Amino acid sequence: MNCAGCGQTCAARGLKSAVGTSASYTQLLEGSALTARQLEAQVMASLGLEAFPVATQTYPRKQDWLVLNALAGLCATLHKFAFDLRILQSPPFGEWSEPFGEKQVGSSAMPFKRNPITAENIDSLARLVAALPRVAWDNAALSLLERTLDDSANRRLLLPEAFLLTDEILRRAQGLVEGMHFWTGPIERNLRDYGIFAATERVLMAAVQAGGDRQALHEVIREQSLAAWAALQAGRANPLAELLAADERITQFVPADAVPGLLDASGHVGDAAERALALAAHLRSALTPASTSMYEQGAL
Repeated sequence: MNCAGCGQTCAARGLKSAVGTSASYTQLLEGSALTARQLEAQVMASLGLEAFPVATQTYPRKQDWLVLNALAGLCATLHKFAFDLRILQSPPFGEWSEPFGEKQVGSSAMPFKRNPITAENIDSLARLVAALPRVAWDNAALSLLERTLDDSANRRLLLPEAFLLTDEILRRAQGLVEGMHFWTGPIERNLRDYGIFAATERVLMAAVQAGGDRQALHEVIREQSLAAWAALQAGRANPLAELLAADERITQFVPADAVPGLLDASGHVGDAAERALALAAHLRSALTPASTSMYEQGAL
């Protein structure tokens, strides 16, 4: 069967006798209508598993590494999501925040704090999952002549732990997504004070379309942006719109009264919305029928 996470074929050792030669089964079935390969195929079919075509005393331990890598990769994505959330929840951003209960205490020392405990837990657990593939790598690479059993003890821990940890991370991430809060006030403030810098691209494109030299206009916007940034650092309002609207090097290509509208970054998103919706549709279509039913029922 193919692993949905790593795309590899996950299989079992099968029936291959002590060291993978099928010698004992070949002897046992001598004179019968079955071969050792046919017997293995029947047994594995009844178990719903595939067998490695070649194996020695054990199945290839690299399979464990591939599976754990798939789990670690999933956890890396969730770690980044939770880490970004922690940044966006913290001042001066304050745009997102994870669910926070009415009676929840953010800090025993500082009563005003709203620590993102769920996101922190996700990142903490994900670090542990990230460390497990290294143990599986050693198990695969250091299996001397396929005769050592020094992987046996750690595999009893790392395989179930990896799945249990990933399951817990997914459960917590689902709670974050479902309870996420977006604060319009800080979002609008950040767009007003800092989004305007990104929106200078709109002024640049409009001026170039009107016949301006891109490199020369780029330098103009750089100069005025640095001046506006200095004003912000001094605690004043962002003057970039006024600076550009008063700069003849800009207004010879873009009317001064059009500059403030162009510097509104709230609509400067291109086709991001369409791409996001297409990705969501793709993910839903990739779900198996069973998981699609769970998704529709709200279990996923």
